[in-house]
Amino acid sequence: MFSFLTAPHFANNRALLAAISCAVVCGIVFGLSMPLISLRLEHMTGSGLVIGLNGASMAMSTLVMAPLVPRLMAMAPARLLLAGALVVSAALYALFPLLPAVTPWFILRFAVGCFITVVFVISETWINQIVTPQRRAFMLGVYGTALAGGFGIGGLMFAAFSTAGDLPFFLASGVFLLGIAPIALLNSPQAIAPAREDSSMEAIIGAAKSAPAAILAGLAFGAIETLTFSMLPVYADRIGLDPVSIGMMVLAVALGILVFQIPLGWIADRTGRRATLLAIALIATVGPVLVGMAGTGLGLLLPILFIQSGAASGLYTVGLSLLGERFTGGRIAAANAAFIFAYGLGSLLSPPAAGVAMDGFGPSGLLVILAVTAGAYLLFLIATHRKAARRS
Repeated sequence: MFSFLTAPHFANNRALLAAISCAVVCGIVFGLSMPLISLRLEHMTGSGLVIGLNGASMAMSTLVMAPLVPRLMAMAPARLLLAGALVVSAALYALFPLLPAVTPWFILRFAVGCFITVVFVISETWINQIVTPQRRAFMLGVYGTALAGGFGIGGLMFAAFSTAGDLPFFLASGVFLLGIAPIALLNSPQAIAPAREDSSMEAIIGAAKSAPAAILAGLAFGAIETLTFSMLPVYADRIGLDPVSIGMMVLAVALGILVFQIPLGWIADRTGRRATLLAIALIATVGPVLVGMAGTGLGLLLPILFIQSGAASGLYTVGLSLLGERFTGGRIAAANAAFIFAYGLGSLLSPPAAGVAMDGFGPSGLLVILAVTAGAYLLFLIATHRKAARRS
């Protein structure tokens, strides 16, 4: 134990632990606060539009902040930026119960999203820089699993407290502060800062153009994840499922995300990241069709959702590993910023599209949008693979 904390040959592992701890912390706070804020807004306003717009402010903050993080990394040490972002996030969460009104909560949600974006971009860049190519996707799968596990812990914490009280907000603040300890105390290599020319908006756009398969994986995952968690319960309600069955569907989705990411990373490291993304996109395209065919039969619906959501979660981690394969050193920061920006764009645009589709085509409109999103990415991968084959 003590050798892990001090031995030089464990230095990279300590850095990985510090970076992955960021995912756990953010996951816990998400799982605790997302339903809490939504329900408190419901009690304040009774307006679904207000709740939806408040959630969209988080996605908007990602679009605003992600392009700025590489420049911040060029200006200050990454470890200091991570610790600072966690401290400010903790302070912002403590303000929620002190400012119980709709407008301040929009501002706070946007501000929190900005600082959490800093945490995600830097921690994912850090991991991609440290891991060896042979286990890159596997370790990013561990990172994704830690995030999903943290989300589950946060959900359990939410279930344990009344939504009327203020204690959960202060608990969220405390969780953020606990996340500083591994970053500050574990002696490990610093994340490599990008050179000034690699931290500009031009560098971020250039990274996106150089690795479209990875960046579009982030876009597709942002859309699919957001629709699955925000709109799938609405779909289930509209096809006549009871609350217990809806809860079981959500559990199946969460378990799929938790279980699949490490195996998918292991497979991607051995069979190739592009090939793995192709298989993932195929499953994510077929899955919604099978969900529609299953109807209200939970015996079929739950395992389909488990596989569908678990496979789709690999879009994020395998897509990130593809970035690490394409870029090195400080240039990964710009690529990761482009990836997170794409994720936020998918998260922002997909709910309105699904809402229009469900109003026009009934509950199955959600399944159409899910299948079209994954299918478009699948067609892109096939087209680029054929183009590369013709060139060779």
